[in-house]
Amino acid sequence: MKSKILILTGLLALTAPVQADEIVEAVPDNTIGQAVGGWSSFLIGGAVGGPIGAIVGGIAGAWTGGNIQQATDKSENGYLVKAEDGSTQYIRSPNQTFAVGDQVKVTGIRVIADENQSKQTENSE
Repeated sequence: MKSKILILTGLLALTAPVQADEIVEAVPDNTIGQAVGGWSSFLIGGAVGGPIGAIVGGIAGAWTGGNIQQATDKSENGYLVKAEDGSTQYIRSPNQTFAVGDQVKVTGIRVIADENQSKQTENSE
């Protein structure tokens, strides 16, 4: 029983607190292009040039893949979020769109709309 309580306490200590934060800047996210370009070039570079070719190919492919995704306007949503304590962090949000100044909550690695902001907006209309 004591071990379960210790495990639960440890897990709760590691969870990120939920706070009302603010979107400071929208930043394009090209992670998918970088991953696909880097992985495929890593394999080709490894086949052609061995271990050194794999490393060089992976780096060049990741850079190229990210640039191609951005050039074709296929970038996903990423945001610079300012927390209540003044710290900022970059968070990807491929499925939701926010505007600069929106109040949000950061839960783990995702951003969700702050319910309090949407209620205040509805009341003011």
